[in-house]
Amino acid sequence: MKKTTCPLCDSSKNTKYWALKGYRLAKCSNCSFIWDLFPQDNILSQYEKNYYINDNPKGGYANYFEGMRINRRTFTDRLKKIFRKTGFKSDYLDIGSALGDCLIEAKKLKWTNVYGIEPSVYATNFARQRGLKITNGVLNKNSFKNNAFNIITSQDVLEHITDPVSHLKLVNHILKPNGWLYLVTPDIGGYWHKFLRSGWYHYKPGEHVSYFSKSNLKKTLEKTGFSNIQIYPTYHVMSLEYILNRCLYYSPTIFGFLLKLVRKINLKDTAFSLYTGEMEAWAQKPSFKAPPRKL
Repeated sequence: MKKTTCPLCDSSKNTKYWALKGYRLAKCSNCSFIWDLFPQDNILSQYEKNYYINDNPKGGYANYFEGMRINRRTFTDRLKKIFRKTGFKSDYLDIGSALGDCLIEAKKLKWTNVYGIEPSVYATNFARQRGLKITNGVLNKNSFKNNAFNIITSQDVLEHITDPVSHLKLVNHILKPNGWLYLVTPDIGGYWHKFLRSGWYHYKPGEHVSYFSKSNLKKTLEKTGFSNIQIYPTYHVMSLEYILNRCLYYSPTIFGFLLKLVRKINLKDTAFSLYTGEMEAWAQKPSFKAPPRKL
């Protein structure tokens, strides 16, 4: 279904935005939000087993299981940072929990009452086999009780959602007063996008449908009832093998050769903390009900 009004501010004024050849989006003339005019009706169907092991250097994962051996350090770093900032390490929900690696790291750090919600049946079943408490589906008003969690993480999820305002309102409802949301999503206003333009890695037709800047993400969080909002560039811990695998998108020949080389000389697990064009947002549910704000 064509979405002609802005999902954030409901403005009907927008312009055509060609992210890359053949990939037309819309850009709001009021708040500059960029979204997919024609999202797939069955957008969730792509997040099954083939999403985690495939030959697409840009969509899904080339080999989630191999890459996550190193990449899960990102979750450890984030969870430690969340605890330092908030003082909470219990009653925790990870939205879009995938195969459960972030929750596994939370349990290693002695977090308690940890839960996930994940739309993929394959990923949910896999995570449950790891002993994790996972709800299969997308967040809705019946998923969890209101005021249930101290911490909610939403990592690389919001860009997949066609109605981010409704989604964030639900997140706010299930947070306890003074609880925190930690959110990670690509920053279309960041320097990586300005440098790479149409070559920006996070343009993913059919998969990513919402593209935020720091400015309109902050306004959206305010609109959906959050306060104490801070937004910064964020990094991922990645193995050299994972990085080169993703770079195949830009040059299969050059990066394919380098990938074979690092595997041969056993450098594939060399790890780097890289800023890859994403931002992290911190937002707190106030202890009182704030009036809604216009975007």
